[in-house]
Amino acid sequence: MYRKKLVILFTILLLSIISMGQQQDGSVFERRVTINQENQPLDYILEQISWQAGVFFSYNASIINSGEKYSVSANNKSLYSILNEIFNPGQYNLTELENQIIISKINADSTLINRNDSIPVKYFFLTGKLVDNKKGKPIKYASVSVFKKPIGTISNNDGDFLLKLHPDNIRDTVIISCMGYAQKIIPAFNLLDEDLLILNPVSIRIKEVRVTAITTEQLLENIWDNIDKNYSAQLKLMTAFYRETVKQDDHFINVSEAVTEILKSPYINTFREDWTRLVKGRRSPDVQPFKWLNFKLQGGPFTITKLDVVKTVESFLDPQYEELYKYEITKVIWFNDHPVYVVHFYPSSDFFYPAFEGEMYVHRETFAVVHANYRLNKSGLKKAASIMIKKKPPKVKARPTYVQYRVNYRQYQGKWYLSTAQASVKFKIRSKRDKVNSEFHSVSDLLITDVQDTDLKRFTSNETFKQRDIFVEELGSYDEKFWENYNIIKPDEDLRKAFKSQAIN
Repeated sequence: MYRKKLVILFTILLLSIISMGQQQDGSVFERRVTINQENQPLDYILEQISWQAGVFFSYNASIINSGEKYSVSANNKSLYSILNEIFNPGQYNLTELENQIIISKINADSTLINRNDSIPVKYFFLTGKLVDNKKGKPIKYASVSVFKKPIGTISNNDGDFLLKLHPDNIRDTVIISCMGYAQKIIPAFNLLDEDLLILNPVSIRIKEVRVTAITTEQLLENIWDNIDKNYSAQLKLMTAFYRETVKQDDHFINVSEAVTEILKSPYINTFREDWTRLVKGRRSPDVQPFKWLNFKLQGGPFTITKLDVVKTVESFLDPQYEELYKYEITKVIWFNDHPVYVVHFYPSSDFFYPAFEGEMYVHRETFAVVHANYRLNKSGLKKAASIMIKKKPPKVKARPTYVQYRVNYRQYQGKWYLSTAQASVKFKIRSKRDKVNSEFHSVSDLLITDVQDTDLKRFTSNETFKQRDIFVEELGSYDEKFWENYNIIKPDEDLRKAFKSQAIN
């Protein structure tokens, strides 16, 4: 009888207790190894790697010759990179199963791979820091996405990012984009070995392109004539990360975060609202109530979806309000590798509210709105006091000092989708009775991390997040491993300190 030799190479238990405590949340392939071996048998090399990385190897000895000699030299490189130098990825599969790596020939009938569906897939946690090549400063709010797939994240205030990828996507291409910088294109697996990514500043004005004469009236008309071509006419299910912070002067008094699902209605149907439901969320351990004001952006992740200016037809895009704004095409630039018109707009009078001033970027070829950055001017801030402040106690003086909104869109399968949105609102509060003379700053961030087709028509009423809901009351407590494989905006140093200090207190 023919009997296959199935060899489990290593069952090393040395340092097993220590290695268990050092395991990361992501894949074991992320673990860094330093090894220098010349002309050594494969089993010896794998033994050295196993000891350092705290993993076990399994393979079919009839397919892989453990006595064959190899040379390996790596200094603090990922386990994934080292193993792919030894085992050609065109010929071998490397499969993670709990704390074990199974090596098999592609298309070979290997009985070693018997994945249990109850064992969760370990995602790759790709991290890095983006810095400016000339000034060395961190680059914040840069897009980090998978090429031709609706998977991505953005960098935080410190320039750090965290992108979580399914193992099937680890050999895909990652594109890093930020206005004013040349795009960086890199294989996803290379991010396992690179901690610092340098972006080169570029001139964003297109000097060599002849700009066809177009009036702002024609441009606005083209935007609306092409809505059905540029934006989805089908329901889409989006996975999103939402973060809401409130600062009193320089101190965080609340940090709340959630993963949500958004049932995105067709852009051509402006009367149907988007639906939002909470998947999971957390808040800082010692939330301090903001007792003086209710912000306009109450409702948290429900309300921030209203910043999708194309879907909600914000006033500066609404043909009904066109005569109340002045528009100017100031230049043509590259934005996320697309040529766009930069359109500056501002209210023609101070008689209506909300009147915004700002810029929107319109794709030069398709006339899709791909970015908007807008704010309330001084006149608008004065009017905002009576509208944004719903209630305040007697003898408390409150006034908005800054209201700014940003929204970005990303192209996928020929259509543009909401990608990120941010609302930044500042209020000055004075109360002699409460001995308060502070500036309160609320920032709400939305990041769309995935887009899928769906047969859903609506969420059930009891799971739908509504505008009247109090966001922080819907959330659980802080947990280090809370997010699992969901893509999020990596907390910057200030946020990590805020969580840690409140957890201690």
